Amino acid sequence: MRPILVISLAALPTFLSGIEQSVMSTSAATIAGQMGAETTLAWILAAFFIAASVATPVYGRLGDHFGPIRVLICAILIFAAGSLLATQAQNFHILVLARFIQGIGGGGLISLPQAFLSQTIPPRERAAYQGYLVAVAFTANTFGPALGGFLIGGFGWQAIFWLEVPLALIAATFLILAPKQALRESAGLKLRFDWMGALSLMVAISSLMMLTQTLTKAGPAHTAILWAAVFTLSSIAFIAVERRVSDPLLPLALLRGPIVWKCGLIVFLYGFLFTGLSSYIPVLLNRQFELSPEKIGVMMMLPLGAVGVGSIITGQLVRKSGRTMIFPAFGLTTVATILLGFVLAMTHLSPWQTAIWVGLNGLFMGSTLGVVQVALQLGSPAHMIGRATAFIQLSRTIGASLGAGVGGLIYFRLQHGLEATASASPSASSDFSALPFIVLFCFFAAVALTAALIASRCRVPRLS
Repeated sequence: MRPILVISLAALPTFLSGIEQSVMSTSAATIAGQMGAETTLAWILAAFFIAASVATPVYGRLGDHFGPIRVLICAILIFAAGSLLATQAQNFHILVLARFIQGIGGGGLISLPQAFLSQTIPPRERAAYQGYLVAVAFTANTFGPALGGFLIGGFGWQAIFWLEVPLALIAATFLILAPKQALRESAGLKLRFDWMGALSLMVAISSLMMLTQTLTKAGPAHTAILWAAVFTLSSIAFIAVERRVSDPLLPLALLRGPIVWKCGLIVFLYGFLFTGLSSYIPVLLNRQFELSPEKIGVMMMLPLGAVGVGSIITGQLVRKSGRTMIFPAFGLTTVATILLGFVLAMTHLSPWQTAIWVGLNGLFMGSTLGVVQVALQLGSPAHMIGRATAFIQLSRTIGASLGAGVGGLIYFRLQHGLEATASASPSASSDFSALPFIVLFCFFAAVALTAALIASRCRVPRLS
């Protein structure tokens, strides 16, 4: 199959997923407000997040059995059905149901294209194509918020979902018309679905989401402890189930592979770092410079776009050198250095100088995802590529959720402490304080260094 066709088939679902997530992350509050459901805003996002997180390993298992393209077509059609239902939602409950159906389909829109690439592209070339996919996803993330604002302002929030329906159908049509060699034959084995594993995973993901919400909003400590306990117990139950069943969603033998678990940990820390920075850089721009949401949105396009550029550059470097994990090891070390330098210079920078620092940071963050995907596929058995790819996506999702929550815990606790001190002492200054951001970004620098260290210890053979 020609390379341009391969990347087109993989890029369309990836773009659709990126657009959906970026548009909804900035538009959900407006939709909730217009429906009179501001207090339940979290569930508009959580319904998709929970369903997609649980569906991701399910699609990995099905993709290993039936081939990723067949399963991806089904995932896209389910996503389109959820989008169509959302256009007709007249109340909050129907919208949440539609978002849940979207999530069931959305769980396959990123992991399955990655698995498809692993079947059709040689390893040395694969890094470049993985870089292209990462660039596609971050391009969608860059322009998604502006697109969402335009659609809501001009046509109403239903227009967001009306746009997703034809995009999904176009992507499904391209896949249906793909050459037959793109479709792998079924493995011919009887497929047993791991219902208990899926149920325990859903409880774990749901409780993690609630824990994140509690931490982000600086909620009561006992509530956070409760959700943390539920998450821990359900995670233990998931591991116990996966050890017992004959056909698990995520085989523990696969996860014990040295390359697989290290790649999973790197991507977990990457998701933690990226989402944490993406969540609190806008807060910094608002608190320090009192910028409007529109200006902050424009400035945040720079780091998001830079990640895509960095992923393309890294993919080409892997293609030419055949080396892999040296690039995330170097890139994430540079990210930590940039963050520490930013902490020292923060109070002396203008808004656009801040955006440039963050954009440079994004450029080096682009060194990670595409390369880790290739390393993971090289270190996984051929018949488990789908489940290994799903494991990576799940690790990134969990890391992203915790990144926002732990970042919120650090920031809000420090900020509330400073506000309490200011209120107790009338002579204390009420001006902007950089201390919460200094502590937060130093913490994120430590996360980046940890991920870089793990990458440097991940031994992947040089690509031939």
